[in-house]
Amino acid sequence: MNQKQLIKVYKQISEDYIPDYSRPSNFIKSQMEHYKTVQDGLANPTNFFDSTVAIFEEVEKPKRKPDFESDSGSRYWYSKKGLLRGSNHWGCRIVNCDWALKLKNGKAVYGSSCWASKTFSKELYGFVKWEDFVLKPNLYEIEGKEVLTTFANKIGRNQVKIGKATYQSEYVLTWEKI
Repeated sequence: MNQKQLIKVYKQISEDYIPDYSRPSNFIKSQMEHYKTVQDGLANPTNFFDSTVAIFEEVEKPKRKPDFESDSGSRYWYSKKGLLRGSNHWGCRIVNCDWALKLKNGKAVYGSSCWASKTFSKELYGFVKWEDFVLKPNLYEIEGKEVLTTFANKIGRNQVKIGKATYQSEYVLTWEKI
């Protein structure tokens, strides 16, 4: 779908959408289901960490150094197929992302509530394919045009590429060409 079609679908599905806050698992699953209809492009190392939802599968710790380490101590390994994350916190509200972890024993960690992740005493590792990330899109007006953020145009935290121009969000609804 092109931007115009995506925006139309987004407006239609967003009119009545109320996330399911009854349980963290329902919250994450309802977001994934809701936003899947307006996905364009794939997650990648430059856009996966901003407003995404994903369910990781528990894996063993990698044997190489991480490609990135966050301020909170989470570590990330990138591959062509997807992302491996090592962290002691999983679930709802990992900054502005909701990342569950399905454990090897079949249970899953969705967070301690819909507003907080669950913290563990040790680091747990999870893998998710790039195509299994779901972006929580936002609709903005940039230079008089409506733009829906997608993996295809999101190139970094609060950065969108439209044609050859890159825009950085300075405030919630203000965009500046960079």
